[in-house]
Amino acid sequence: MLDLLSTIDTEYDDLDYAAQHIDAGTYATSGAGLRRALVAEAEGDAGLVGALLALPPASLLRRLQMAEVPRPVVGGVARSIAKLKAVAVAPERRGDRIGEALVRAFTDEYDAADYEVLYAQVDIDKPALARWYGRLGFEALGAGAPLRLDPQGQVAIYPLGAEQLVVRVLT
Repeated sequence: MLDLLSTIDTEYDDLDYAAQHIDAGTYATSGAGLRRALVAEAEGDAGLVGALLALPPASLLRRLQMAEVPRPVVGGVARSIAKLKAVAVAPERRGDRIGEALVRAFTDEYDAADYEVLYAQVDIDKPALARWYGRLGFEALGAGAPLRLDPQGQVAIYPLGAEQLVVRVLT
């Protein structure tokens, strides 16, 4: 499991923890909001062929806490916005629509849990990846454009460095 997760281009701090708990069929950490690790397994002895990690937007939640936003409001944000942190597909299975199936399962699960916004960060120099997300119902916001979460634009999620956000609003 960890071999597959390590192919994810991410600085996610706890891949060992995620690998152990995905293998056990669970993935949960403390705090509000869904944290999910979804897996795709091949029939037979092929084993794991894909994984997806999703969690609340930690940097936004920290900023809200530092601004002394009331705890119930921060919890509400954690239960309405989800970040698709990473998707990994075994190299020999790329092109088999496994990543697509994982993203659709992620979208369905968070939609059923009444989340409002899903997003991911993608490298600007990988326009095909932004188009791929577009085929799955996400909208690319463009280089450096933030996801504004309030009408005044004071609460926002910003892409890191040379990344752009892809966003899907659930109804």
